[in-house]
Amino acid sequence: MSKLCLSTYLNVLKIYENPPITGLRKILNALVNCICIKHRDIRDYEVSKIKKGQKNIEGDVMDEIKTNITNPLYPDNARRELYPLLNPSKLCDIAKVLAIIIQDDTDIRDDCIIDYVSQTKKNELTNIRNEFDFIIGVFLYILQCTDNVHTEDYANEISIEFCNKAIKKYDATNSFYRNEHTLHDILLDSDIPSQAKAFCRTYEDSKSLLPLCQIANIVNPTHNHINAMYSAYCDCSDDLKKQIMQEIKCPIVQVDDEYTLYNLLGRFSDEIETLGLASPDKTYMFPQYVVKSLDFEELEPIGPDPSIFPLVPNTIIPWQKTSTLSRFIDDYLYYKDTDNALPIPFDWIWNNFDFANCDCKDLILWLNLFIINCCNKIDKPTDNKSEKKESPVIPFIRDVKTIEDIHFLALLCLYDRYMCK
Repeated sequence: MSKLCLSTYLNVLKIYENPPITGLRKILNALVNCICIKHRDIRDYEVSKIKKGQKNIEGDVMDEIKTNITNPLYPDNARRELYPLLNPSKLCDIAKVLAIIIQDDTDIRDDCIIDYVSQTKKNELTNIRNEFDFIIGVFLYILQCTDNVHTEDYANEISIEFCNKAIKKYDATNSFYRNEHTLHDILLDSDIPSQAKAFCRTYEDSKSLLPLCQIANIVNPTHNHINAMYSAYCDCSDDLKKQIMQEIKCPIVQVDDEYTLYNLLGRFSDEIETLGLASPDKTYMFPQYVVKSLDFEELEPIGPDPSIFPLVPNTIIPWQKTSTLSRFIDDYLYYKDTDNALPIPFDWIWNNFDFANCDCKDLILWLNLFIINCCNKIDKPTDNKSEKKESPVIPFIRDVKTIEDIHFLALLCLYDRYMCK
C-alpha cells in the first residue's frame, strides 16, 4: 500500500495552512471544486475519516472527479481557490515533504509520473521548478492512483516533527530549485500593478491589517511571521511593496530602521507622564518591555478592548458598572481634577493585573494595548508639523488577532503620532 495517499497529503497541507484556523474541510473542498463542474461540499464527518485514513472520497463525488480529472481550468482554479489557504512562504516546504514521501515510497516506480500538472516523474524530484504546480499535480495523481482506506498508520506519522525531518532530509540529498520569480508570480501576473492586486486578493481576509506589513518589514524582514501575509510582503521587491500600499491608499512608512520606531517609546513615556496617565516611577516599563513583544507573538490576545475598567457613574445608564480601556482614558482626561476624577489609568492597570508578579506575556499585551488606546484618544503633539510625514492608514484594533498584530499596530500608532502630520 502506498504511503502517498489522500490522508498523508491532507495532513501535510493542514500543517502549513494559512491562517492556522483555516480547517481541512475548506482545503479539501477547495481542491475538489477546482476539478468538479458541479459544486461539492464534503461534510466534516467525512473529512475527518479521510484525514484519519479510514475512507476514500464518496463515490458520486469521486466519479465526477475522475470524469473531469483533465479539466484544463484546474491549475488556474487552484491558484485562485487553494493558494490563499496555504502559507505562501511554506510552499517549498510542502513540496519537499511530499517529495520525500514519494521518494521513500517503494510502491511508486522511478519512471512514474507523480505530478499531473507539470508531468514530473519520481526520478525528477531533485529538480522541482514550481512548487505550487507540483503540490496540485500530486493531488491529481493521488486521486487517480491511490487508495486511502486503511492508511491510519501513515496518517498518524504526519506531524510538524515529521515534516521538519523530511525537509532536512530533502535538503541533504537533493538540490531544490526555487522558482525564479517571487511566490506571488505563481498567480501568473508579470507587471507590478497586477502582482499588487493579486497580493491583495490573496490576503483579502487580512486586508485590513495590510498597513502593518510595513512595520513587519522594518522590525524584522527575515522573520517567519505568524501572519503569513507579513512574511510574503517582506519577500516582495521594493517596487511591489510600494504598489501594494498604493492599492490600499496607504502612505509609505518612512523610517531608517527599527531603532527609529522603538526610540519613540521614550517620547510616549514622557508624554503620558506629563498628562498624568501614568506615575513617573512606572513609565520605564514601555521602553524596557515593549521591545520584547515578538517573543510572545503566537499568543492569542484576550480581546482588544474588554469592558473591565473603572467608569464614571452615569445617570442615563445607571446599571453600567465597567468601561473599556479607550473610554477609561478618555474619561480620565475629561474628568481630571473634578469630583468624578478616576484613578490614574496606567497605575490602575498595573495594580489590577499585578504587573510586579504577572506573566511577562500579560504585561506585554497590556503595554501594547495601552499605547494603542492612548494614541487613539490623545490629540497629536503640534510641534514641527510642517516637517512631518503623511499619516499612514491605521487599522482598527478590533481586527487584530495575535500579539504580533497588536505590537505592529502599537508601533504604527507611535509612528503616526510622533512622525506624521
